[in-house]
Amino acid sequence: MRHLMLDGAALQASLELEQADSPRSNDGISTQTRPTARDGLGTGQGLILLGLSALLILCLILWPKTSVQSLQIGLWGLFLMVSMVRGAAVLFSSPRASASMPQAPHDNLPVYSVIVPLYREANMVRQLVRNLKALTYPRWALDVIFVIETDDDLTFRALKGQSLPPWMRIIIAPPGAPQTKPRACNIALNYAKGSLVVIYDAEDQPDPEQLLEAAQRFAEADDRLACLQAPLRISSGQGFWSRQFALEYAAHFETFLPALSRAGLALPLGGTSNHLRTSTLRQLGGWDPYNVTEDADLGFRLASAGYHTAMLTLPTWETPTACFRDWLPQRSRWLKGYLQTLIVWTRHGDRLGLKDQMSLWLTLGVSVLSAGLHGPVALLLLIQSALALIGWGSFISPSGLALVAIAWAASVLSMSVGAKRAGVELKGRDLFLASLYWPFATLAAIRAIHHLLRQPYYWDKTPHKPEPLRTPP
Repeated sequence: MRHLMLDGAALQASLELEQADSPRSNDGISTQTRPTARDGLGTGQGLILLGLSALLILCLILWPKTSVQSLQIGLWGLFLMVSMVRGAAVLFSSPRASASMPQAPHDNLPVYSVIVPLYREANMVRQLVRNLKALTYPRWALDVIFVIETDDDLTFRALKGQSLPPWMRIIIAPPGAPQTKPRACNIALNYAKGSLVVIYDAEDQPDPEQLLEAAQRFAEADDRLACLQAPLRISSGQGFWSRQFALEYAAHFETFLPALSRAGLALPLGGTSNHLRTSTLRQLGGWDPYNVTEDADLGFRLASAGYHTAMLTLPTWETPTACFRDWLPQRSRWLKGYLQTLIVWTRHGDRLGLKDQMSLWLTLGVSVLSAGLHGPVALLLLIQSALALIGWGSFISPSGLALVAIAWAASVLSMSVGAKRAGVELKGRDLFLASLYWPFATLAAIRAIHHLLRQPYYWDKTPHKPEPLRTPP
């Protein structure tokens, strides 16, 4: 591994962080006591999984026709339940009125730490620094921390070349494993000066007043409000993958998450633009460095400690993945992280209330299951229809066809309403093409399971490209 040639101050910081990176007590609670993806599948979980798999195989062998019919009924029931939840989320997620900016003098605002983990993002640095300088939060109360890895000298040099202002600083993460985004965030958290902290990614363009809205919301709430998630919005670029990605984000961040928040349920946080109370985050031990969706895990860890998460109104704009080559590893990392989080919180289910356990399965569980089933179900329906056309068998039953139509309609409703709220351009063909987009998730699910078994902590890096500055509406 190549190491950076650091100046004296950076070298000293790096040496200090060697100690800071090890598990330590934050406000009296050790990071070693928290549930973590490092523990993997528990013995009890493994036995239950093996037992259910053996029972399914046995039933298919002894009673094949009955078993297949039962599985079909179960799948249709699942589709109906998910469709009802999606439809209810649209109705229950009426957008919150835009927050008015604080009337109090800016000298009363809390110090805000902005943590930006970077790895091989030299081409994004100029755009990133520009977007952060656009924040309207007072400079004396801003504490921007870029945290980079020791083998990433290109990003380091790009940051140095920006002549950063005093309220922006660079921290070098010492060598260590796993080399993940949450580990880098934990290192930066040790040096955060603010009472509030937010995570941004290299491609993010947060609304300039987002920090002001978050500070106001925290000031108005009690200490049980530990996190505010900003809606993530995707610039609906040209092309199949970009447009489907934008609609998917719109449905998730504009309808589903707001509905969960209004119902008081746990939220699987987005990977960026989650605003937190620094003291609460340190109390809980920061992020799980072994979970590749540390954001989703943290949402349920907050809930397990009795904290609440709400949604902001001012968004963060991101760039979409523009091709299958970039989409597949990103989506498989998300699904791998969802599986890790499901393993952690079914193993420690006693720490979650009944409502939050329901949220766990309605969000992460349904995401993993639907990703695994979309491909096979679409293929079976296609084969059944093709055989029926040549007289071998019958078409899908009217009840099955009705359920498929209900599921598609619920998804279309969620995407349409979400796109309107997000200001994302929506075309009729995008809604039709969504049914062709969903089965690709099965490929990502297969890759996710393979990586979970072989490389559980490997972080699939998503490449980014700079985009023109977007003017917030």
